[in-house]
Amino acid sequence: MVVGPKDEFEDASDDERQEQGRSEQEEDQAQYEQPSSWEDFWRRTTAQHDEAMRNAGKDPYKPWEPADGKWGSKIAFGMPVDKQHRCFGCGTATTTRFECCQCLEIFRERAGRAAGDDWERAFYCSHECYKGDWEVHKDRHGPSKFGPSKMDSRIHEFDAAKGHGALWDAEELKRLNFVSCKPVW
Repeated sequence: MVVGPKDEFEDASDDERQEQGRSEQEEDQAQYEQPSSWEDFWRRTTAQHDEAMRNAGKDPYKPWEPADGKWGSKIAFGMPVDKQHRCFGCGTATTTRFECCQCLEIFRERAGRAAGDDWERAFYCSHECYKGDWEVHKDRHGPSKFGPSKMDSRIHEFDAAKGHGALWDAEELKRLNFVSCKPVW
C-alpha cells in the first residue's frame, strides 16, 4: 500500500490490485500461476522488472547509455566506445597488448551472466606501469555486484578475483605473473 504521493516512477499496480479486490498475498501467489495469455505474462513480467529497477534506485524508463570509463570515455562491452584506449595507470594512449588478467577474468564472468554489464577492462602501457598502479588497481578485484539493468532485472553478485597480479600479453598470448603484486582477497 502506498502512503503519501506516488513518486514519478511508480506504476498503478497497487491501485489496480485494490480495484480488482486482491490482497498482497493473493498477488504473490498469482505470480507463480500460469498466465492465461501472452499479454498477462508480459504485463506481469514487465511490472516485476520495473519494480526491481525502482527498488535499486534506477529509472526503468530511462534509455540505456554507455557507462563512463576511468578516463571519461564511454564504455560499452568493456571497451571505450571511441576505441581510444588509455593506460589504466598513467592515462597515456596505449594499445590492447597488456591487459590485467584478473579484470579480464572478471569481465568474462560478468559478461556471461549479466546482460548489459558496464565493467571496464583495464589495459596498461607497460609492465612497470601495471606494477606501479597495483596498490590502487587491486581494489577493483574485490567482490562486486551488478543490476538490475534495463535488459535484466536480476542482481548478480560476483566473487573477488584470486591470485597475484598478472598481465595478459595479447601479442605473445601468455600470462605474465607478478609475485610482487600481492592479492588482497
